[in-house]
Amino acid sequence: MLQHLSINNYAIIDALEIYFSKGMNIITGETGAGKSIIIGALNLILGERADTTALVNKEKKCVIEGFFQAEKNSLILQFLKDNDLDELPQLVVRREIATSGKSRAFINDTPVNLGQLHQLSQLLVDLHQQFDTLSLSDNQFQINVIDALADTQQLVNSYRSGYQQWKQSQKALDELLQQQQQFEKESDYNEFQYDELAALHLKENELEEIDAELKMLSNAEDIKNTLNRVYGELAEGEQPITQQLKSLTNLLSSYTDFHKDLPEINNRLQSAQIELSDIASELERMSDQINYDAEKIDELNGRMSAGYKLQKNMAFNLPTNCSTFKISLKKNYRLF
Repeated sequence: MLQHLSINNYAIIDALEIYFSKGMNIITGETGAGKSIIIGALNLILGERADTTALVNKEKKCVIEGFFQAEKNSLILQFLKDNDLDELPQLVVRREIATSGKSRAFINDTPVNLGQLHQLSQLLVDLHQQFDTLSLSDNQFQINVIDALADTQQLVNSYRSGYQQWKQSQKALDELLQQQQQFEKESDYNEFQYDELAALHLKENELEEIDAELKMLSNAEDIKNTLNRVYGELAEGEQPITQQLKSLTNLLSSYTDFHKDLPEINNRLQSAQIELSDIASELERMSDQINYDAEKIDELNGRMSAGYKLQKNMAFNLPTNCSTFKISLKKNYRLF
């Protein structure tokens, strides 16, 4: 119970001492007499914020003290014990506002923070102000009153806990259902892509082979001309290289008996002549097989384009959780 309120240098009050008797105490006065200022001072020692605008004299600090009878209140005694505060017959709460605006709070002359002051105020004062009765029409307030009267707090807490668990489970279920829908959508798309890939019947490394064949066909005429020219120099023409080597071999063989190293050199020359003859035959065969085929080029271009298009689509659209599917594609089709 509040017994004594001391106010110094606050708002329009220079100094004021108010003593409260047991029972009901009523403060009356005209508008502007200072009733609300007294409540404002009381609010300061109950933990509300303050600033220098509350000072009458800007050169003096504001001091507000409240003296409470609280020795029979077990909750207050427990609060004092928990916060290492002195247990005195009379509880003194003081608030000081310096000229700089800095605020300090004390409980039984021990400095405390506003959090502690606010916690204690809830045990000391039940403050009702104008328009507080509006809460009577609030549904939640009415429910809280009924729960308090029925002493159902434990049951309410249990229900609230169960409700929160249900909400969390419902949220988790909704997320799983969304994931399922997303997975089904991705699965349908991947199946569609896979069917298109399977319809091409691509063989291992086929795209690379197609690319190499296209390069050859696109340059078929130049390649064929070059092969024919090299073949001509080796096996045909006015003085083919293979024929010259054969003549040189026959010429050198006449003197192999006159020097110990000449037989080996002559054998090497014969081997070179035979190797070049084989090369000339191979070049002639390759030249016969290489022909420019526009229809074949169009066919290969279409197949390679379809393969690379699927490769690009699948590389960009496969989800990260389809790593096994990707590995399978890499293994079977060598697309990635």
